[in-house]
Amino acid sequence: MAVIFLGGAGSVPVSGADGREGGTAAQESTYQALEVFNGALMLIRDQYLEPVDPAFLMDGAVRGIFEALDADSAYLSADELARYRSRGSLTASVGLGLQKRYYLHVDDVLPGSPAAAAGIERGVAITAIDGRNTRELRIPVALLLLAGEPGTSVELSLRGATDAESRPVTLERAVLADPPVEHRMLDEGIGLVRIRRFHEGTTTQLAAAIRSLEESGADSLALDLRGSRGSGGCEAGVEAAGAFTAGEPAQLVRRNENGEEVATPVEAPAGEPLFEGPLAVAINRGTVCPGEVLAAVLKSRENVDLVGRRTAGRTGRPELIELPEGDAILLSTAHIRGPDGEDILGVGVTPSVGPADLDVERTDLDGDDPELDLAVRALKRRRAAANDPG
Repeated sequence: MAVIFLGGAGSVPVSGADGREGGTAAQESTYQALEVFNGALMLIRDQYLEPVDPAFLMDGAVRGIFEALDADSAYLSADELARYRSRGSLTASVGLGLQKRYYLHVDDVLPGSPAAAAGIERGVAITAIDGRNTRELRIPVALLLLAGEPGTSVELSLRGATDAESRPVTLERAVLADPPVEHRMLDEGIGLVRIRRFHEGTTTQLAAAIRSLEESGADSLALDLRGSRGSGGCEAGVEAAGAFTAGEPAQLVRRNENGEEVATPVEAPAGEPLFEGPLAVAINRGTVCPGEVLAAVLKSRENVDLVGRRTAGRTGRPELIELPEGDAILLSTAHIRGPDGEDILGVGVTPSVGPADLDVERTDLDGDDPELDLAVRALKRRRAAANDPG
């Protein structure tokens, strides 16, 4: 990484479009920020208690910048970039979904995966991956480190909420099949559909699940999107939404060359919805990207309740931008909003129904799965309201 000090001798001025120093207010603001940044670097270089390698300092500074951005933007060193380029050959993984809260935390464990076999649970902190402290790791880089060739191993340092120290766990990477869309009857007239991962077969499997449940007498559905995510982009959530609604499309938002926001509709495939009955959609912090978009689109429907917890807020579209020194950045240059025009990126999708709305105490919900219990109660409330002649 090149090191450029912007103050004192050899400083680099910031010029406006007319060639004069200063330019627009935004450029002035950028220049002031660079002066502060440069001043801090120079003070550390000259006055810190021991010498600091400028390249090491700049590496830490650049990585730190990304902490202010969305979770899927990241700096990639030359080695990380090489791994990113070869990710097509890294076909095996361990089955973990990640969330960044100082350290990385597990927010989803895929059933049947090496992580599940090792007993790793949601909420545990991953403090290191193969010896690399996760305080400095962004989610895209961590996922690259977790992936590899089948049969290879990765060592994690894990710390639970009550653990005084981290404990090492070694996982053998495995090729994981795309989990199918699951479905079953929950109660009389109420069916359950669960999407753990969005993949090429999701829409077809979703349609088959809906038909099967309707044949079994389901007139209401609980759609479980907790922990759902996918590698094919957030638009997969819009495609899946076509099974339930032909309403307003989501929006792909980016900035043009003038810095102005441009929104483009993202519409579901043409066709009639397969199921227009009452829905209760279960979401949580592990609901990422396509799951969030699907929840946001369905939230705009009149007979839909969202239950659980706010989603991850990760609907950015990262773009790889390679830098002259051989490193690169993954930068979200676009993101998806819901039909209501409200941002999902960095905000998440918020539940619309909680226990208080159903006149029930949280402690009265099923202890094994309170969110699914809440979804069933919400559907029964809608059924009771529909059958009430008053």
